Amino acid sequence: MKKALLFCSFIVATPAVAHAATQAAATAPAAAQATPSVTVGATVNDTSGAQVGTVDQVNGDVVIVNTGTNKVGVPIRSFAKGPTGLLLALTKAELDAAAQQSAAQSKAQLQSLLVAGTPVHGTGGTLLGTVKAADDQNVTVTTAKGEVRLPTSGFAARPDGLVVGITAAQLEAAVTANTPQ
Repeated sequence: MKKALLFCSFIVATPAVAHAATQAAATAPAAAQATPSVTVGATVNDTSGAQVGTVDQVNGDVVIVNTGTNKVGVPIRSFAKGPTGLLLALTKAELDAAAQQSAAQSKAQLQSLLVAGTPVHGTGGTLLGTVKAADDQNVTVTTAKGEVRLPTSGFAARPDGLVVGITAAQLEAAVTANTPQ
């Protein structure tokens, strides 16, 4: 199953999906405009009654909908209460297409940042070092204490560089473990 989640420790409604879902919510029937109670496991249908998916998670104002193909973050305000449960003014195909488009954009953005000199931040926001080199599998990060290779899959783009799913302490331990004595 593909996931539209950008990073394992972050659940984000990506701009393309959020925009599509928000635009679609504006076209939902007026009687169904009140934001309903959204619970894990609830069925999500489109306005024609066809099943879109089920609610996988609720994280504040973001609802993760599992379409069976993708797990997609959708703003909670995009849902309405319908006669048989939750309504979303997007079909399964439209939601999956938006998720795939968003994933492609995220991948392209990440690839553009996997170049020498790009700042790398940890999960706490701390600057950990910079990219020395990258390939399809690994990214070499240069820190004040040395270098370490980390899997490319652990990185995500952010406005000021990259973020990797480890803390400064975890990175320091990895550098120390990889430094010859």
